[in-house]
Amino acid sequence: MQLRTLGLGLVCVLLGLTANSCGNGKSPNPVAAGTEPVPPTQQAAARTSLHADDYVLTEGPETTGFGASTSLDNRGALSVAAMTSFASCMGEPTAGSKVEPLDSAKGPYFATSDSQMFMGSVAAVYPAEVITAAVRVAAEASFPSCVGQLLKREYAKAADLPAGSTFAVVSASAHKPPPGITAATRVKATMTLDGPPVPMTFDLMFMFSGQVQSSFVVGRVFDDPEQTVVNRVARQIARKVASQ
Repeated sequence: MQLRTLGLGLVCVLLGLTANSCGNGKSPNPVAAGTEPVPPTQQAAARTSLHADDYVLTEGPETTGFGASTSLDNRGALSVAAMTSFASCMGEPTAGSKVEPLDSAKGPYFATSDSQMFMGSVAAVYPAEVITAAVRVAAEASFPSCVGQLLKREYAKAADLPAGSTFAVVSASAHKPPPGITAATRVKATMTLDGPPVPMTFDLMFMFSGQVQSSFVVGRVFDDPEQTVVNRVARQIARKVASQ
């Protein structure tokens, strides 16, 4: 039961993080103060042509060995505060204009029967210039450390975890992304609920292309996620995003 709680709580945190903070990088504020925002007609066109739920991880051969659930809370998935914090972490001044997603979606929560390995995804549609900016920021050296910092901050806001639980980021480093994925960050952390600290490793993947951001996480308790699982999940996401 403890492992399931660990997985559910952390994936909830990570999904919020990827959707809000890292998924956008500097790009939440690509329109500097005093410049024109994206025209409403362009936004309307994007809404009708692309749907974010086409770009999340769904059940298929890639999720063999994992059970799916759609009950995971997506609380705070589009938090402007989280996006602004990421910009600040990356050394960007807070701009007067914020770019909200044109559409967003959360994929199912996946877990093995013993809850020791788990996955989740989110996707969003933005104007193309936002995605272009996200590609640039994901390549910066400070990107992984900001992912780790914001993960810790988002954990502190997770209301569904018991009082007295702790979460600590041990390291956050750039990781070689699977083919087709823009960037990857590996976060090693420990978490306590009502016992000793439990080590956990998360591979966070970011795919930015065209007008689509698709972000997913594969986490594992006690050990690193299996690379074969990460690779096959990445193939599904990359194929979907490429079809826009």
